[in-house]
Amino acid sequence: MKSILYTGVLFLISCSDYDLKSMDKSELPGRDTGTTVIDSGTIPDTSTPIETADPEPEPELPIAICDVDPNPVSPPFESATWVGNNSYDPSGGTITDYSWELLSLPGGSTSTMPVGTANRYPFTPDMAGDYVGQLIVTNDVGDVSEPCQVTLSSTPAENLWVEMYWEFPNDDMDLHLVSPGGTYNNYATDCYYANCTPELEWFYDMDWGVSGYEGDDPSLDLDDINNTGPENINILDPQTDGVYTVIVHDYQGSTPDVYGANQVTVNIYLNGTMAWTDTRVISGDNTVNEFAEIDWSTGTVNSL
Repeated sequence: MKSILYTGVLFLISCSDYDLKSMDKSELPGRDTGTTVIDSGTIPDTSTPIETADPEPEPELPIAICDVDPNPVSPPFESATWVGNNSYDPSGGTITDYSWELLSLPGGSTSTMPVGTANRYPFTPDMAGDYVGQLIVTNDVGDVSEPCQVTLSSTPAENLWVEMYWEFPNDDMDLHLVSPGGTYNNYATDCYYANCTPELEWFYDMDWGVSGYEGDDPSLDLDDINNTGPENINILDPQTDGVYTVIVHDYQGSTPDVYGANQVTVNIYLNGTMAWTDTRVISGDNTVNEFAEIDWSTGTVNSL
């Protein structure tokens, strides 16, 4: 027997029964196994967690659904209807208010959105271009929807369309369209307020182009005196030869002294598409201002 002392402990081992070299030192009493335990000093929390109720979901807002029909329409007499009756409340409430607003419209237009709470409203554009309407709905508990927007296109039905508006009111600007080979202020060849409105055409012979064919005759559908327009002159099917002349007359005695000058805009549409536009300052009372020539045979507009 051999005696071996480890850390103050006496072991008696029989060399014949056990090979000391095969002993795993980690199995020896008192041997450090390399495992470290650190006491954080924190007492473990063994209490039961407090359950909290889920927050109530936000109420669903009403949904505004907007449309306009028909679309497009032709100015200045064809109407469309703003439609919002398909709006709904996903929470089951009732839509009680339909608020319509006209967000944008062509420059010079005086068309307005009807005021009220109905889900449908008629609307008549007075100028060519785009009109953007907006609908917001409210339910019976006061919840308000996100806005819905829709665009109405106003496209001239006439192949030649001339429109005009100006900046300041009480300054009467008159739009004239002179026929090919015609002269200004001639009742037969110059279309303007005195001879070319639908009410006066029966009296004056505005037979342009092909004799007896009304499609190539002009019509002044809108005339304005005290405000800022618009005015328009149009021809459904212009004659194929010659050049039309667009003229603006600052009516005598209508210019208020406070203004002195006025900005006048003329838009010209060919086959439903804007082909020319210009804004000019007119300062002379009772002046005749040539704006443009329209060559229908070539489809071109030239500034004057």
